[in-house]
Amino acid sequence: MKPQYWMSVFAALLLTPQIHAARTAYPGTINYVEGKVAINGQPLGTKQAGDAALEADQLLTTEQGKAEVLLSPGAFLRVGSNSEIRMISPGLADPKVEILRGEAMVEVDNKPKSARLAVLERGYDTTLLKEGLYKFDADEGKVSVIDGKAEIGDKQFGKGREVVLNGGPLKPEKFDRNAKDELYRWSEVRSNYLAQVNESTARTVYVNGGGGYGFGPGWAWNPYFSAWSWLPGDGFFYSPFGYPFFSPGYVIYSPRYSSGFYPRGGRFIGGSRSRAIAPRAMAAPRSMAAPRTMAPRAMPAPRSFGGGGHFGRR
Repeated sequence: MKPQYWMSVFAALLLTPQIHAARTAYPGTINYVEGKVAINGQPLGTKQAGDAALEADQLLTTEQGKAEVLLSPGAFLRVGSNSEIRMISPGLADPKVEILRGEAMVEVDNKPKSARLAVLERGYDTTLLKEGLYKFDADEGKVSVIDGKAEIGDKQFGKGREVVLNGGPLKPEKFDRNAKDELYRWSEVRSNYLAQVNESTARTVYVNGGGGYGFGPGWAWNPYFSAWSWLPGDGFFYSPFGYPFFSPGYVIYSPRYSSGFYPRGGRFIGGSRSRAIAPRAMAAPRSMAAPRTMAPRAMPAPRSFGGGGHFGRR
């Protein structure tokens, strides 16, 4: 048995009491900060991430820094440098933020049909209709759909389209969705990191929870990574950057489960992040004493939990 395997088991056993501790996250919770970040003018330190949260009407500002804010489970708001946002509503089913200046990006890995995600910019409400990646630039008055689908007023527009909010008619135009600025690259790094947090957390729940079944979707605190992890209730999903997020019941299908290797972009299922693999019968979970190593093509298709699982930037 590989040493990485036993190390992962030992870490899982140590983390279990803390992951299951009575601690909750809700929209507005600050998941990560770097550089100079403040809430209502009060500096926010890195050690406060995970505990600090934006209440209704509170402002988060960044100078030479960035911040990651939790929205509904499976959705993350990332604020770029020299930017300011306002939390309008921290409600779980209808979180809403306003981009006052600078830029922000929203990564939506999971969006239940009953949930509503909205972003206000220059007086325009943008509703995020699907899983995807969305860019907001308050200085230039732009809303860009890198992946997914959004709606402003009666206008719906999908990936590769952006709208300029200049007070005139809303007209979706093409843009280069493959361009990667600083905020995009930082968001991709964070998505990769959070996928690893997810795998660690899901494995811990699986080891100590009888296979992980019955764990509902939501946030779980992982003290080893000092971050909130999103755990799907069932199946697994890809982020717009191509990183997988596993539910506890499906974490045994992670390529990193026994090998210690974590691939990017869903390449372990044949090179296409968006291709769905034909569903196969799933065997009962094995015990941790004898984990099963799955061949890449044996991985089941992503399950759709509230519409997720079958998208990815390409």
